[in-house]
Parts: sequence; C-alpha cells; structure tokens
Amino acid sequence: MNRRDFLCLRTTPRGRTLELSCRGLYMRYLDSEFLAGAAPETSVFDHEPWMGEPPTVFARRTAEALLRQVEDDLRQVDVLRVLDGEWLASTGLRERLEPVLASFRARGGRVEFAKSTQS
Repeated sequence: MNRRDFLCLRTTPRGRTLELSCRGLYMRYLDSEFLAGAAPETSVFDHEPWMGEPPTVFARRTAEALLRQVEDDLRQVDVLRVLDGEWLASTGLRERLEPVLASFRARGGRVEFAKSTQS
C-alpha cells in the first residue's frame, strides 16, 4: 500500500484539496504500531537461496514517519477533506493527528469532514 491509498490530491474551486482516507490511514497506523516492536525498518523474510528468487524485503515506516508525511503533504494544499473520521476513534491516532490538523489550521488551512462515497 502506498500513500495514494490514503491521500488524494485534487484541485477544486476552493483551492488545492487533499482527501485523507481515515480508513487507509488507520490501516497504515496499525501496521506501524504492530511493527514498532519488530527490528529494523527494512526486513528480509524467509529467504531460501536454492529457490532462485531474491529475498523478500519489506520496508516499514513508523507512526511518526506516517504523520510527518501527512503534515508535509498538507503544506501544499488549502483544504483537507477528512473522509470517514470514525476510523480514528478506537486508537490513539486521533490524538496524534490533532496537532497536525491544528498546525494546518493555524497556517490558514480549512478542514472538512465527510463520508466516503465508496463502501
């Protein structure tokens, strides 16, 4: 899953708009929390050289890196549409995202909450 799975940039009459899928962000956040106890940010799994394939490598990102990415992307937009915010309720993600949203608002950004059109 890449960042486009939870972030979508669009140009609207109100300005550059970033849509943030809380469902996608939630999944990425849980993954980062689960992997927080695991070792390095890049890991190799189940490599059998005799099979003729290179090792499987998974890149891991921390929750901080994930939120930094959102914050960096917000520097380029005027409006943030937060889709399906209920996905943030059951984890500490809402509390970690609030300072990012407050900083965006302080710079003059506008935050809108909406439901996703896809089910």
